[in-house]
Amino acid sequence: MTWDEVHELKRGGMEIGLLAYGGKGIKNHYDERAIKEDISASMEIVKSNLNSEIKFCAFKEGVPGESLWNFLQGLDFHAVFTQCPTYQQATPAGIGRIQIDDDDHNIFLTKISNIYLLFKDKRSWKYIRKYRIDRLTHRISETWNRIKRER
Repeated sequence: MTWDEVHELKRGGMEIGLLAYGGKGIKNHYDERAIKEDISASMEIVKSNLNSEIKFCAFKEGVPGESLWNFLQGLDFHAVFTQCPTYQQATPAGIGRIQIDDDDHNIFLTKISNIYLLFKDKRSWKYIRKYRIDRLTHRISETWNRIKRER
C-alpha cells in the first residue's frame, strides 16, 4: 500500500496498527533483539507518516516470551494480537484461534468441533494436510450441500 492509501483508510475511520517483525511468525526460537529493533523502527516510520499513536500490534503466529511481552507492554499498545495453539491456555499474551475462511456452514461446524480441535495442534495434523484429507472433507461437504439444494 502507498501512504496515500493508508491515509485514506485512516480518514475513513480505520485504525492502523503494526504487523510486527515484517509479518513473520515468532514460533519456537526467534531473534528477540531483531524483533525489538524491527518494532521500534517500524513504529517510528508509521508514527512519522501518520502523525498518530500506534495502538495495536500483531504477530502472524506465535506467542511472545516474557521478555518480549514486557517490551511490548512498555510500548503502551492497547492490544497485541497473536496466534497460539488452540490447546494452550488463553493468556493476555495469546489466545488460541482457528482460521475460518470458508463460507461453507458444514466446514464452519467442523472447525469449531471438539474433534477438530483435538487434531489441529497435534503431529497428526501434518499428515492430514499432507495427504489432503482436509480437502477431501471440503469436497464431501460441498457435494452434500449441492445434493441438499437439488432436493
